[in-house]
Amino acid sequence: MPRSRHPRARSRTIGLLATCCGIAVAWPAYPQTPEKTAAPVLFTDITAKAGIDFVQTIGDDHMTNIVESAGVGCGFLDYDNDGWIDIYLVNGCWVKGLSNDKLEPEKIKRLSAATDKLYRNRGDGTFEDVTVKAGLARPAYGMGITVADYNGDGAVDIYRTNYGANRLYRNNKDGTFTDVAKAAGVADTDFGVGAAFFDYDRDGRLDLYVGNYVQYDPDYKQYYAPDGFPGPLAYTGQQDRLFHGQSDGTFKDVTDQAGIKITPHGRAMGIGAFDYDGDGLTDVLVSNDAMENFLLRNHGNGTFSNEALMQGVAFGKNGDATAAMGVEIADYDGDGLFDVFVPDMRFSCLYHNLGGGVFEDHAARTGVAAVMGQYVGWGGVFADFDLDGQLDLYVSNGDAHHLEPHEDVVFIGTGDGKFADVSETAGSWMKEKRVGRGVAGADIDNDGDIDVLVTNLNDRPALLRNDTARTGRHWLRVALLGQPPNLDAIGAVVRVTVGDKQLARYRLSGGGYLSQHESRLHFGLGKHDKVDRVEVIWPDGTRSVAMNVPADKVKVIRQKKAKRMPE
Repeated sequence: MPRSRHPRARSRTIGLLATCCGIAVAWPAYPQTPEKTAAPVLFTDITAKAGIDFVQTIGDDHMTNIVESAGVGCGFLDYDNDGWIDIYLVNGCWVKGLSNDKLEPEKIKRLSAATDKLYRNRGDGTFEDVTVKAGLARPAYGMGITVADYNGDGAVDIYRTNYGANRLYRNNKDGTFTDVAKAAGVADTDFGVGAAFFDYDRDGRLDLYVGNYVQYDPDYKQYYAPDGFPGPLAYTGQQDRLFHGQSDGTFKDVTDQAGIKITPHGRAMGIGAFDYDGDGLTDVLVSNDAMENFLLRNHGNGTFSNEALMQGVAFGKNGDATAAMGVEIADYDGDGLFDVFVPDMRFSCLYHNLGGGVFEDHAARTGVAAVMGQYVGWGGVFADFDLDGQLDLYVSNGDAHHLEPHEDVVFIGTGDGKFADVSETAGSWMKEKRVGRGVAGADIDNDGDIDVLVTNLNDRPALLRNDTARTGRHWLRVALLGQPPNLDAIGAVVRVTVGDKQLARYRLSGGGYLSQHESRLHFGLGKHDKVDRVEVIWPDGTRSVAMNVPADKVKVIRQKKAKRMPE
């Protein structure tokens, strides 16, 4: 049972403009709604009102194994390129040999047919279920998703991990998707969980890292009775996979030659691909369950080595393995260095980047550990929910061995590198208890603040509209258009100078836990009505700079084609 929580102390923008190549481009926005309320952060549960009628299933009435426990993710993407963020919800299903075969035959039939859901944003506050139309009504025991335009054709595709063969849904640019995982060489048949697209060798093509969990044995029945089923230590970890993107849209398994065959194998949960040491090469952080994390340093020659212990992210503050879950990357304290939040079954870890690629767990000194010690944390969203220029943090929570609900938590950044729990006043949803798993952030209504989507086991999700009072605060969105084939500019860093502050965001694949944040990067600006400087460091190391950018806009920045130097 979770410990009881301690006391926890709109006018919609109707004209959003993006400037692209010197041309003003209209960006859609919702109609005006009532004034936002003056709580530090306020979320309104609009799931039913928005038309999201999805109910997730673990394929059973009760949690009976570690596969069902791992849960599912969710994602935000603009699959039809209409400027409105759409929603993807991963689902489980009843699977013979995994799920309870003593359920009523009619229930087994119904749960066997359960599928993911894709909801198209209509732009009026509601969403349309387009799953069947999109060709995505395909049952499988899903885990997570990561989204990227892997083939550079201008439309985002979906990689979905499974207990079983993974799927790569290629966007056909007509509202439909085709599973090309087998043909593309990425239908990994292990127990896939977290995954991330990134360009590890800077050849311009996206590569794919897939984290695999455990070798589940349904016949193994030895466990501590109150747990309900064997935990992760009962099973051997599985080998992660690294796939190198080829010029023909396929991938080559380079796991062996890349040097990521670590012994013993990890029990991967979350994957974060980012340049942790500032050498211009994308590295990979793998959060593992019930063992040390991995930090795979990219050597620039196609190989990696695990530097987690030396760099301070292998264990938590007390030197113990933390049953780590998701990986969330952000510069939470505004020092220009990217930090890592990893929720877990204890106090969670907030790995503060000290510089030089060295990290130290600051969960306790920032105020996060004291709150998270009451819960089992799974996914996090770093975002500036109140637009004050400080990153805030939303965390999804839920028991790991039973369908025992917890409340989620929302922290605000206090401006001194610490966080304050404001969950008690952040809306009625924050007082509800669910078995949370995946979580992602996006601006679903194009009003300039970040909304949240949470998945809950054997339950409906929560689509939480951000109704925090603006009180004269401003924002900027940055949409990046990279050079093909990496049109998504995954791996780019955007640094914004506003007044005496410098804010940094990383263009990442994935986020939260088994989930995907939207691609446009968001900055809260406080009282500033313009940004002094926007600098983009593109994945290939080239830079773009824009000066004196007006606030409350979506700024589209296109990477210029590099000029060939004379020989």
